[in-house]
Amino acid sequence: MNWVLVSWIFVAILTAVNVFVFMKLKKASDQMMKMAFPNSKNMGDAMSQMQNMMSGMGGGKGGVPPNLGALMGQMNNPNMQAQMKAAMDMLGKMQQNQKRR
Repeated sequence: MNWVLVSWIFVAILTAVNVFVFMKLKKASDQMMKMAFPNSKNMGDAMSQMQNMMSGMGGGKGGVPPNLGALMGQMNNPNMQAQMKAAMDMLGKMQQNQKRR
């Protein structure tokens, strides 16, 4: 009887750890989605934005390589530049944090 109680306590602890890890990963996933697709409200919106971007670049048409001229033309967009700068700043901070360890 004692081992049954201990095993159920162990199961409860593992479940709590799994829920905690899941919540942390979901938060990180939501942050990445908001950075990649700032106007999306959920994963469906993000996927439709990604499909629109891929079809606009020519990437979704049977293995046709994307039009690099159109892709580079998007870099003149101030929103795209701000998004790229934010991503580069975050990457720099991550690299600095790794060097400190």
